Amino acid sequence: MIKNMFKVISIFRLENSLKNILIFFPLLFSKKIITDSGIENLFFGFLFFIFMTSICYVTNDYSDRFIDKINKLKKNKNYKITKKIVILLNLILGLTILILALKTNIINYYIPVYLSLFFSYNFFFKRIKFFDILFLVAFYIVRLFYGAEISNVNISYWFIIFFISIFLILALFKRMLQIFNNQLKNKNKIIQYSYKNIPFFKKTIISAAVINSLTLLTFIGELSFPNTLNYFSSDVTKYSYNIYFLCVILLLYIYWLSRTINMVFKHIIKQDFYSFIIRDKITYIIMLSTIFVILYKG
Repeated sequence: MIKNMFKVISIFRLENSLKNILIFFPLLFSKKIITDSGIENLFFGFLFFIFMTSICYVTNDYSDRFIDKINKLKKNKNYKITKKIVILLNLILGLTILILALKTNIINYYIPVYLSLFFSYNFFFKRIKFFDILFLVAFYIVRLFYGAEISNVNISYWFIIFFISIFLILALFKRMLQIFNNQLKNKNKIIQYSYKNIPFFKKTIISAAVINSLTLLTFIGELSFPNTLNYFSSDVTKYSYNIYFLCVILLLYIYWLSRTINMVFKHIIKQDFYSFIIRDKITYIIMLSTIFVILYKG
């Protein structure tokens, strides 16, 4: 019985809920005073996003149920998801959204935006080369804007450029690992990519990594020389950080990024990228160091 319970829980892919932490980033990276009510709204928004995205994952797995039988990265393919379960879960989701929209303020227009993107991706764009990657990036971005809306934080252009570039890298990591682990040498039923797309992916990842690192470096430079690039900044995201601490974080981050890129390129990672990240000690060390600097702001 306990084994069956774990199987039921596993279909919701709760390990992927780590992505929803992005909801906290706009407030965390702002200089806005963190209040109890602000944290409470974000926390309930975070829980709702876990609930919503878990149902989206179940829906996606049902749509891919035949493809996943030959996808080596899928671990839940032995658990049967029926059409009735998918319909029922989506009806529950719709009813929950309606109730929360009437009773709380955690439902904003980014919720229907996310769901519209998801259903468009799931039933159509997932099978169109390169559009699927844009949608994967968009899923991340909507989480950030949802958190910013709840927190009443204006996102700066530095913030947007930095995260779009890193999300593009993560989306390409996902596709590369699917190609490597399934040995997709030619046209296949799993994804619209194969080994012949790897060189393009590598060039795009390197380019995005350069843009990503330069964005962070330029942001630190602006902190050293204020009011030089005001167009890219938001008043609520201008910090009085200790520049030396930020430089250390920059070096740690570049080390993490280059290390991860190297591991993906050399096919050292033999599992789904998000499963790897939540088990990687280096990632946690750098993440905790960054949070310390943000909260310290010394």
